[in-house]
Formats: sequence, structure tokens, C-alpha cells
Amino acid sequence: MPMWSQTYNSGNSYYREHKNSRSHGICPVASGSIPCHIADNQVSTLVENIKLSDKWLEEVLAIISIKDEAELIKKKRQDIQQRLQRMGRTYIDGLMDDSDYSRQKRMLELELESLVIPEVKATEEAGKLLQDFPQLWSLANLEERSKLLLTMLDAVYIDTKNNIIVAIRPKPPFKPVFQVAASREGSDIRILNEPLEGSSVFLVETGESRTPRPEEAVQDILQV
Repeated sequence: MPMWSQTYNSGNSYYREHKNSRSHGICPVASGSIPCHIADNQVSTLVENIKLSDKWLEEVLAIISIKDEAELIKKKRQDIQQRLQRMGRTYIDGLMDDSDYSRQKRMLELELESLVIPEVKATEEAGKLLQDFPQLWSLANLEERSKLLLTMLDAVYIDTKNNIIVAIRPKPPFKPVFQVAASREGSDIRILNEPLEGSSVFLVETGESRTPRPEEAVQDILQV
């Protein structure tokens, strides 16, 4: 579920579910929360590890070409559209309530919006931004960091049970660039799945949070 920051009278800040969705039972760890500084520090670790080699553009173009991403994304979009049609028929037949239908429909629509083939020009511009990203990040204040992240990411997924970031959803032009940066020798980021093969979500582990996760949890995130 979406999370919001909340600061208490004690001065401590937490990310937690919005009050309108707490304890509804949809999330297996409903009403979970995580101290803001823990999640923010993990995001910083991810950002600080985004370093590109001199040959980054060649590597990015090779990824886009070799993986034949266009066909993979096309198939993924067709699968989601078929799921939307089946779900619509289920709703019309009265087998799904309004709130559940609206929530699942919106999630699938968001997935469709994210499945965009990155154009070479847009990806090149993304790479140029990421070349200077660690330096920009180190000099930025909280508001500026927020804007930088919104430029690069559509979502960050948090496991509130274990207090770790488990996945990110880069904006389409940043997908291949981020993969190249994470595959750099010595990087503290490890990508656990193959995000260019249809999925728009990167399952990630940083050097400080590399712990095995149940297979079911990984599949749940991939199906978001």
C-alpha cells in the first residue's frame, strides 16, 4: 500500500500507510511502518552507488538491443490487458466488490503506464544526469533530493517487517542505465531479477541489507 511520512510530537518521523488504508487486511503486514531515517539512508546508499564507466552508453545500447525489449514489453502489455478484461467480466458478474475492483484495476493500469520502451535519446539524457547524480545528491537538501528521486524513480518498495528497501521502479529511460550502474564492479547494489525482460520493477539488495527473501515474497513484488 502507498506510504506517507508522519512526524510525531516527539520529533520522530515514520513512513506508514495512509490512515484511509490502514488495517484493511489487503497488505500481509498491514499498519506497518519504518523510521524515515532508516529508509532514507538506504535510498542514499542506492543513489551513491550509481556510478557509470566511460563506456556506459555503449553498454546501455547493447542491453536495449540484445534483450529485444520491444517484444517483451509488447507481450507484457497484452497479458495485462487480458487480465483487465477478465477482471472486468468478473466484476460485471458480481464476483468482485467495488473497492477491490477499483484497487486492482488501478494497479494494472499503473503497470501498463510503466511499460514503455525507452527511446535511445531519452535514455542517453538519463545517463548524462546519472553521471553527476552522486555529486548532486551529496550537495542537495531534503527538498532537492526529493525532486532528484522523482526525476529517476516511479516507486520505492519497502519491507516494513524487516525494515529494508526491497525494490525500486525506475522511470522507463532510467531502466537500462540503472542496470549498467548496478552491474559495475565493486557496486554495493545487487539486482535480483532481470528487469528488462518484461518487468518494470528492480528487486534490489544493498551491501548493508543483503538477506535471503522467501520466493513467494519475490514473486508477489514482481506481480505488482
